[in-house]
Amino acid sequence: MARPLPDSPTNSGKRARTRARLIEAAAEVIGEKGWFQTSLEAVAVRAGMTRGAIYGNFRNREELFLAVVQACWKPVAPPATSGVTFREYMRTLGQAVAAAAPARRAQAAAALSFQLYALTHAEMRSRVSRLNAEIYRRGAERLQQTFSSDELPMPAHQLVRVLHGLTDGLTFLYSLTPELITDDVLIAAFEALAGGPGGSQPGSSTNARLKACGG
Repeated sequence: MARPLPDSPTNSGKRARTRARLIEAAAEVIGEKGWFQTSLEAVAVRAGMTRGAIYGNFRNREELFLAVVQACWKPVAPPATSGVTFREYMRTLGQAVAAAAPARRAQAAAALSFQLYALTHAEMRSRVSRLNAEIYRRGAERLQQTFSSDELPMPAHQLVRVLHGLTDGLTFLYSLTPELITDDVLIAAFEALAGGPGGSQPGSSTNARLKACGG
C-alpha cells in the first residue's frame, strides 16, 4: 500500500489535486454504475491513476466514498447575516434550495444509491451519522448566534435536523416530479416554518392561548 508523501507546500498542493481528481472520478463512476458496482480499479482507471494513488490518499473504499458524499452533497445553508429576521432567513434558505434542486436532480440516482449502500453497511451508516452530527452541531450554533430562542419554532438542535430532512425530502421529490415540486412550493415550505407569508410568527399562537387563559 502506498504511503502519503511527506508534507511540503509542493507535495501538499499535488496531494490536494490528486484527491480532488480521485473524488471527481469516483463521483463519475458512481453516477454511472451506482455505489455497489463501483470498484477502486474503475475509479483509478477513470482518474488515469493507479490503486496505489487511491490508497495514498484514502484508507479504504469507504473513506473515498464518504469524501464523494462530502464533496457532492454539501448542506444547503446560506449564511445568516446579522439583523435578518428568521422569516427572511427561511425565505432565503428556500430560494437556495430551489436554486440547488436542478443540480441535485442530476445526482439523485447516485445519492439514492449511496443511501441504500449506507443502510446495508453499518460502518458507513455510523460514519455518516457522525458526520451529520457535527454538521448539526455547527448549524445549531450558527442559528443560536443569529436568532433568539423566541424567534425559532423549535430548539435549534432540532431545527437543523428538520431543515436537513425538508431539504433532502423535497429535492428528491423534485428529482421525480419537478413539474409538481416547483420553486414556489420549495420556498413556501421553508417559509411555513416561520409562519409563512402573512402567517403568525413562531410561538405567537401559544402566546395568544396563554393570554386568552389569563396567562
